[in-house]
Amino acid sequence: MTDDAPLTPSQEDQALAAELALGLLDGPEAAAATARMSTDPDFARIVHDWYERMAGIAEALTPVMAPARARQAIRERLGHVTPPLANDPTERRAWWRGPMGALAGLLAVAATAAFLWLPGLQQPAAPAYQAQLATQDQALRVAARIDGRDMEIALESGAAPDDRDWEIWWVKPDGSAPVSIGLVPRDGTLRMTLPDGLDPSADIQIALSDEPAGGSPTGQATGPVVAIAPLTSL
Repeated sequence: MTDDAPLTPSQEDQALAAELALGLLDGPEAAAATARMSTDPDFARIVHDWYERMAGIAEALTPVMAPARARQAIRERLGHVTPPLANDPTERRAWWRGPMGALAGLLAVAATAAFLWLPGLQQPAAPAYQAQLATQDQALRVAARIDGRDMEIALESGAAPDDRDWEIWWVKPDGSAPVSIGLVPRDGTLRMTLPDGLDPSADIQIALSDEPAGGSPTGQATGPVVAIAPLTSL
């Protein structure tokens, strides 16, 4: 066998694995070799063996501090430091690079903040609404509140029986089918973001219906509406 004899497939795999472990591959070659590891367990094992060999060699090496000039050059290339005497100390800096420039910048920021906070110049807050839902005998009381598109539903009294739930419905003024937006919590507060297409306004009503545990199985109210109230602005 001469020195020019081609490598066997096994030798080619060993060479490729060694190059990958040593970081000698880049671009498409590195990507292809890395991808092969996920589909070829034998090749992945060879690469792992090379990593272990390199780790063993590295443990036997004695750490040596790089020369100061080399460390300085690395920091300069990374942009962590500027080269020594990169700036002429005798050169006059433009006024905006000195203390006066910093002061002017701070004053500009302060003026912008004051402008934004002046009365009448702030962005208008999103409208807020509420609805107080209650049965005729006041045994069931539920509070609804909407800030922007964030809605909260809180049970104040009258939790549903164990095998039933109070389902919440969004009722539009156009006569379309009410939209279920959840179940009244048995304790605490339900918080949600209104789905697209549900826009709060004074024309909207919130209704509660008596449904089986888990809510209506049909997507429409199957039990009686026990409470209904319009949204009112806060």
